[in-house]
Amino acid sequence: MSSGRLSDRVIVVTGSTRGVGRAIAQRCASEGARVVITGRTVERGEGVVAEIEAAGGQAVFVKADITVEDELKAVFDQAVARWGRMDGVVCNAANLDLGALDGPVTEITLDGWNKLVAADLTSVFLTCKYAIKAMMDAGAGGAVVMIGSLAGIRGNIGHDAYSACKGGIVALNRAVAAYYARYGIRSNCLSLGFVDSGSDRVQLVLQASGYGEKLVDFHLGSHGRPEDMAGIAALLLSDDAKYINGADIPVDGGASAASHMPRNVYDIPGYPATRMAPRPRPA
Repeated sequence: MSSGRLSDRVIVVTGSTRGVGRAIAQRCASEGARVVITGRTVERGEGVVAEIEAAGGQAVFVKADITVEDELKAVFDQAVARWGRMDGVVCNAANLDLGALDGPVTEITLDGWNKLVAADLTSVFLTCKYAIKAMMDAGAGGAVVMIGSLAGIRGNIGHDAYSACKGGIVALNRAVAAYYARYGIRSNCLSLGFVDSGSDRVQLVLQASGYGEKLVDFHLGSHGRPEDMAGIAALLLSDDAKYINGADIPVDGGASAASHMPRNVYDIPGYPATRMAPRPRPA
């Protein structure tokens, strides 16, 4: 590892024991940052730290559940106690295991909705709350990167709660950027397309009959990889992006430029879909 544009900065990446978060943490460390890894699994977290340290970087793991306020606060308290400052945060963590609770709004239970919002939106609020306060205390400005999704900027059939959470992140990003600029703190959002993170859930999607091919075509030839997301996140955390604030940037291989993707869509049991007949053109 060699010092780079993030040299000596302290950066927290939530949900960084695997997938996109892990790739971002590794990239930040490779550019000289001191990185705080977070997640719920100690073995995986310590594994990421070992990989970074073996490559000459600096990292520490702090176990945290993103839905528990005290645990998130402790992440930033420990980061500042160890390295004396806070320069950047990547709000990446979300609980994709809750996807079975999602659906069209008429089919989501209130309990399911609340759990999804807690994991995918409230967690971002809490992360920003304590990260930004730590940056303000340090007095040197900083950068926030929120990880959103195409679901937050276009319709995502059958994932209404997830879409609402990701849309909320886009709006929260703009509000944070507008207010905290007075403290030299920038905020930007990355709206990700489909990323092959290697998880079992992703593999099921890719292996669905005919769907994997449609998905790749919708993303103009290729789905993303975690490392494809890492470079743009590192850029936004650096001074190279010092005049980028409040942006929502699609990182999707062009998917947001394409028409709506054909997909396998189920109907609600007992309510078969009806389609309105096209209206005749006026004479």
